Order: sequence, then structure tokens, then C-alpha cells
Amino acid sequence: MPTHTQDVVSEYLRRISNGDIESALELIAEPVDWFTPGSTELIPWMGHRTTRAEIREFFKAAGENMTAESFEISRTIAVDRFAVVLGRFQYRVNATGKTFASEFALELRVTDGMIDRYHMHEDSYAISLAFH
Repeated sequence: MPTHTQDVVSEYLRRISNGDIESALELIAEPVDWFTPGSTELIPWMGHRTTRAEIREFFKAAGENMTAESFEISRTIAVDRFAVVLGRFQYRVNATGKTFASEFALELRVTDGMIDRYHMHEDSYAISLAFH
């Protein structure tokens, strides 16, 4: 199991990109400070999470409601326990057929080889428009 911030983040992203959510969850600490901003009334998987079970539900709900059209990471910057992942994505909302795209910055903190902070910064307004 990786212990350095860059290695943990890279391994987490590799597992997610392979669709291996259960394996990726092994790199998430409990409790975790997980936050994806947005209206939880419009998009129920947005908001705060603290457990692996809640994060599993996040991925399940997102996967049931959206189809990825592209997801590109342009850069990962890691310093000490902190990492920032920069990129861009595009998804299609299954219920509406609308697409949305956003650049993103994913802020992570790694403690003792585990991700204990995950904050996604994205265009949550564009996402909410695509759902309605």
C-alpha cells in the first residue's frame, strides 16, 4: 500500500479510472472530510460525507444518473501531505440527455497513507442546469 502523498493520490485515481470503487475506498480514511459543493436538493450526492459507506453511495448515485463522456487530468501537484489534481470533465445526464462540462480542482490530504480530505471544486451551477 502506498504511503507518500503523490503515490496514494496516483493509486486512488488509477483505481477510480479502472472503475474499481471498492479498491479505491481502501485508500479513504474514516472519518474523511469529503465535500462536493452543490445543492443536495437538486443533486442528492452533493454535499458532505464522512464514511466509506457514504462515499460508496456517492459513486453509486453519480454512476446511475450520469455517463462520463470525458475525464482528463492535466496535472497533479503534491507537497507534503497535500495534493491538488487539476483537470476537465464532461458528463451526460441520463434522465435529461443534457451534457455539462467543467474544469475541476480536487484538493486532497493524505495522512498515514490514507486520504482524509477530499474537496472537489467544479462548476456545480452548470451541473445543476443539466439536471433540469
